[in-house]
Amino acid sequence: MLVFFLLPQWVLAQKGEKIQTVVIDAGHGGKDTGALGKLTTEKALNLAVALKLGKYITENLPDVKVIYTRSTDKFVELSERAAIANRNDADVFISIHCNSTEKPNSASGAETFVMGESKNEKNLAVAKKENAAILLEDNTDAYDNFDPNSTEAYILFSLSQSIYQTQSLSLAGKVQQEFTAKVGRNDRGVQQAGFLVLWKTAMPSILVELGFINNTKEEQFLNSENGQKQMALALYRAFAEYKREFEAENHTGQPVADAPAVNNDNTYFTVQFASRDKKVASTDKAFKGVKEVDVYEYSGAYRYVSGRFNTKADALKRQNEIRALGYKDAFVIAFINGERGTIKQAEEALLHHH
Repeated sequence: MLVFFLLPQWVLAQKGEKIQTVVIDAGHGGKDTGALGKLTTEKALNLAVALKLGKYITENLPDVKVIYTRSTDKFVELSERAAIANRNDADVFISIHCNSTEKPNSASGAETFVMGESKNEKNLAVAKKENAAILLEDNTDAYDNFDPNSTEAYILFSLSQSIYQTQSLSLAGKVQQEFTAKVGRNDRGVQQAGFLVLWKTAMPSILVELGFINNTKEEQFLNSENGQKQMALALYRAFAEYKREFEAENHTGQPVADAPAVNNDNTYFTVQFASRDKKVASTDKAFKGVKEVDVYEYSGAYRYVSGRFNTKADALKRQNEIRALGYKDAFVIAFINGERGTIKQAEEALLHHH
């Protein structure tokens, strides 16, 4: 069981320099109503805010592609929600939910979660509630018999920390700032807990709890057109600010022509297929079948790569071979003079060299 929880985190994509695709996930749906209020259901509120958020992004950020895990009232498995994000190579994943308590009107406010260890009983309870959706699924093989009600399972689960945690926390902080400073919601803060829907995603990911559906005042607000617009706009502003900051940090502005003369041996394309917090030998049996395994350190994690190629086309062939071995998120990266660079920089550098 321990091995199961650690393995999937090896295969994680390193995102590019721009935020080009966002997946918006309206929690619950279909036979899974989520939490119930007096006026409405969680699944309906989640969808209403998700669609408004997508509309604001499409209207104001035309360079961003918006993909919904569901745009109607239908049931979507938790693993499929994450798979939609991974298949579309999303740069950000936002899952939208509403909270509830056992005792009506006993809590209020919005909070934003990232994948991590449930630091207290309250966070664990929220995660258990959202993960319970898998009990409605016909096939739970995707979770290797994970029991959403088992506290022990969450202890093991929390060991798999996403390499995108810093970016996820940055986005989560912006969301909470907008909810509280602009929409006047009670601030329940940025939290960490073990959500299955976040665990499977290979990009910065957050799960938002808009408010408490069994709090009379909050339900009235969230069920109103104005309330939904305000919450969706808050999410939009946080996303837009995160995108602006991320792209500013990743834009060096250095023209490739100014780069030092290329040493062709150290400028190449390769295929990254795994990432680990601790270094293991490139001959490790976990990498069975993968040719020419090498390792490098980047952003505090060890990245495992295969091959050195002079063209992106050759690297893409290797990528397909590796994906066929089960590393579905394998992707091409480039090195310029032995340093991580962009595909474009490597192509131009190799062109100048030849």
